[in-house]
Amino acid sequence: MVFDPTTGNPDGTGRQAISAGGQVNVLPAPNASMMQLLGFLPPPNFGGPGDVANNFAAGFSEKFDSDQYDGRIDYNFSEAHHFFGRYSIANFTKESPGAYGEVAGGPSAFHFAGRSLARNQSLALGWTYSLNPTLITDFRFGTYRYRVRVQPGGFGLNPASDAGLIGLNRGTSDTSSMPAFYVTGDGGFNFGYGLNVNQCNCPLSETENHFQWVNNWTKQTGNHTIKWGADIRRAQTTRIDSGNHRSGELTFADSVTGSADVDNSAAGSATTGLGLATYLLGQPSFIARNFTTPGFYPSIRQTRLYFFGQDSWRATSKLSIDYGLRYENYLPQTAAKPGGGGSFDPTTGDVLVAGVGSVPSNFGVKPYNAGFAPRLGLAYRLRLGTVVRAGYGRSFNGAGVGAVFGQNPELDPPVQFGQFLSAPNIYSTAVPTFLTTGPPLPPLFPIGSNGRFPLPDGVGVYFYFYPLDRYRIPLADFWNLSVQHEIRSDLTAEVAYVGNVGRHLFANRNTNQAVPGPGDLDPRRPFNKFGLSQGVYDVCNCDNSSYHSLQAKLQKRTSHGLDFLLTYTWSKAMTNSEGGYNFSDNYNVRGDHGPASWDHTHAVTLLHTWDLPFGKGRRWAAQTSKVADAVVGGWRFSGVTTLLSGAAFTPFVSNAPLLNTDFNNVRPDIIGSPHVPHPNRDLWFDPAAYTSPQQPFRNGTASKGSLRGPPQYLFNLSLSKIFVITEGKTLEFRWENFNAFNHTNLGLPNSTVDVSDAGRITYAATDMRQMQWGLHFRF
Repeated sequence: MVFDPTTGNPDGTGRQAISAGGQVNVLPAPNASMMQLLGFLPPPNFGGPGDVANNFAAGFSEKFDSDQYDGRIDYNFSEAHHFFGRYSIANFTKESPGAYGEVAGGPSAFHFAGRSLARNQSLALGWTYSLNPTLITDFRFGTYRYRVRVQPGGFGLNPASDAGLIGLNRGTSDTSSMPAFYVTGDGGFNFGYGLNVNQCNCPLSETENHFQWVNNWTKQTGNHTIKWGADIRRAQTTRIDSGNHRSGELTFADSVTGSADVDNSAAGSATTGLGLATYLLGQPSFIARNFTTPGFYPSIRQTRLYFFGQDSWRATSKLSIDYGLRYENYLPQTAAKPGGGGSFDPTTGDVLVAGVGSVPSNFGVKPYNAGFAPRLGLAYRLRLGTVVRAGYGRSFNGAGVGAVFGQNPELDPPVQFGQFLSAPNIYSTAVPTFLTTGPPLPPLFPIGSNGRFPLPDGVGVYFYFYPLDRYRIPLADFWNLSVQHEIRSDLTAEVAYVGNVGRHLFANRNTNQAVPGPGDLDPRRPFNKFGLSQGVYDVCNCDNSSYHSLQAKLQKRTSHGLDFLLTYTWSKAMTNSEGGYNFSDNYNVRGDHGPASWDHTHAVTLLHTWDLPFGKGRRWAAQTSKVADAVVGGWRFSGVTTLLSGAAFTPFVSNAPLLNTDFNNVRPDIIGSPHVPHPNRDLWFDPAAYTSPQQPFRNGTASKGSLRGPPQYLFNLSLSKIFVITEGKTLEFRWENFNAFNHTNLGLPNSTVDVSDAGRITYAATDMRQMQWGLHFRF
């Protein structure tokens, strides 16, 4: 049932049901501006009459152009000196539509809608010097430049302002195009452009420059091969980001048109309100958008140092040992210019401006100097044809420039920032005057002489780290134990245990999330003491992962024209988060521990190449004529077959009134078995096995990754032949089939259990069959 948000009390109590002409759930007067924007969406064309969800199907085409040019030179000054140089440049253009057209955007089958222009350039120089027969060194220099520009569809148009909405399309090119609209709950849908609609981080302007200096040495002495070297890297990035669309991303929650009285009387299990009604009334529950402050230079720099030493030791005729130590030091990032980055001090509520006043250009972050990574590998020949191998290693992962030491400082105020306008409770609207005034503009930043200023309410911080002297670089410890046996000269089998754990992994948390409890949200936020109601995100070392697997492999080396590699993996991958984002409860990170979304318990792969036994020099038709041989001889059949068991996924609930907080993804309580006798695209699991959390102020009892999706079967096959034209000139023909048998690999079902299409699968996880033909002339 839908209730009028303008009646009753701010906490959602005392509301009257919406009605028109004596009919409840009928809006008397939907807002004309919101209706005009809906007019950009095409009418339903799929499903039965009256279907309110999954009632539209769209065909897609994507345009992708690429041009690449490469040049290389090799020169031997003498037997001891060799030089090489290489330069490459590549341009890429990608244009992909949304399901609802260029203006309205919406989801895309290609996981991106908009227009992307990219240019990559790289230069590599190298010199190798053989000092004597047992000592060799090489010096290398490389540089890489990456530039990308991304625009949404309808760039330059202002559909929101044309419809009469104020303050979204603000008359500049970067605030043009359709904002992102998220209509939640039963029958919910998204349209417009944004990361959560169609992976469009747009508009985006980014340029990266990387420089690398490498020197390696190799010394052969006795039964030891000793290597050591250094690798020094310098990175620069300049990025104007749109993690939230600059014309706005607006969420319309069903609870805004709900009733707290009804929800509470039903112990939190009733679903009142409708997201579409909230949208038609123009009552957004949350608004987010990005801003860039003129006059600041959004660019950072970083240096990384790597040193290593290792020894390959043939200890005995049966035992080989490889051991070594690598040292890695990721120096703190610095703003390229004063004022070029920002961070946050959670003890004062102040923004820190890099390089201004008493704030260092690296914010005073202490470097992590304990980056020692040992490696050890053993190989022991038990008997002829049987080898046992074991290994252990540690590897650090500093991620890309811009993500180390808790800083993407060029994306934080005062340089760039997100504005987040949230409602005081789940039944309220974020901006009561949205239809008459639009969302308010953020205030200007009064930067003090000490390089600080109070963070204004509604202005988000995406990345900060605190305390500054307790930072760790994420690391992975990995190990393996395997037995390999040669069955015959061209056939080997191997069984292995392979595992790893990830520690101190980066995660991005909202440290101003409301603590679950009664009453309005804002008084329960940690930074409410500074007057802050928006999300304030840190980067912590609070994520962990693990992977354990049994792996079996059967490999045939080429003989009689056939080679193949058959593998089977039985594994489990566990994480706290998906890529360090979207913990459901930022105060209980461990509560999100479970199978990763990419976890497939069983995996089988087969790679094969078979020179068909027809034609000259082969088993059959070996004495055929040249004409016949050109038709039937020399063909090669290749393929990659992948069989995967279902991926893990998590049930969610859209309406959990008893929780009364702003969790990202709320899990339901499990009250029965979710399994159905014959899962199919219309019902993969039973949503009746779940309900909204039944006790107040907590997440549900259903665990992360507790459901499994459909299995995946993919056969990619190709047929090829090389025609010899003259000596040194050949023409290769290739016929490639992706998903050769046109098998429909079902995607994951809708895992929101309290909507009408819960458990239903509405998309394919892989493309249907695609064929391509190619000719390659070599001379």
